[in-house]
Amino acid sequence: MRMIESQFGHGVASYRSPVASVLAGLRMSATRIVRTWRNRSALNRLHDLDDHMLLDIGLRREDVRNALISSYYWADPDMHLTITARDRARRHLRSGRPD
Repeated sequence: MRMIESQFGHGVASYRSPVASVLAGLRMSATRIVRTWRNRSALNRLHDLDDHMLLDIGLRREDVRNALISSYYWADPDMHLTITARDRARRHLRSGRPD
């Protein structure tokens, strides 16, 4: 089988109806909303931890506040906290002293 015939055959076989595409898009949107809601509730639970517990996971109290303030309600603050914790760990490893 030639390359063109092979690619043509896959294109016809992988055709999806518009209804299936819309349903898949709705399912992905619903999944994203649920994931964001769960991450927001986890962020709110981080407020209950004391400062020593937050430092154990590489965060400070102001990092949690900044994540809540800097992102709008439907945005996922998870990436903001991940970047902050990784930057703090890199600075700590470079300097050899606590932040």
